[in-house]
Amino acid sequence: MYSKCSQPTIKQVLSGTFITSLFLMLCALVACKQPAHNAEQAAIAQATDSLSAMPQPTANALAFLNTYDKKYPHDISLLDNDTLIPRLSKLIGPEYSYLKNIWQVETPIEVNKGMFYAWGMQAHSGGDPSAVLMADINKNVLYVGIRKNGEEKIYTEDSSKAPQRLLDWANEQ
Repeated sequence: MYSKCSQPTIKQVLSGTFITSLFLMLCALVACKQPAHNAEQAAIAQATDSLSAMPQPTANALAFLNTYDKKYPHDISLLDNDTLIPRLSKLIGPEYSYLKNIWQVETPIEVNKGMFYAWGMQAHSGGDPSAVLMADINKNVLYVGIRKNGEEKIYTEDSSKAPQRLLDWANEQ
């Protein structure tokens, strides 16, 4: 009483082996490729995030100042300029309001060899309080000097030495 077991044909064996092999290869391929693909995507995403988090250089955000030579700051609303307001606010903080309040009498703007110079003072003050706004247009850097109660305070966006003209202004009185 033996039961007869039928032997698989070669075709059935090859077919089963082929399907099993194909399945295993696909599993291996997916298992191997997926982490590498995810790791590659993660590296690319991280690099992209790092790049977007970095401040992007502006071609020359202060180039527009070149067009203001010999114009009066009031006539061009210099202290209300959309490019300058956030930069000046960040640079001098609450002194920005003070600067705007005392900027009543002014001289024409001077632009010479990429250096921007504007000066203003409070009317009838004899020069104290007064202020100077300078920019190195080519380096994209702002400088501010404020004279208040006989003392000068100089601000620089990049912590570099202030231009000589601003230092001269600070030492003139």
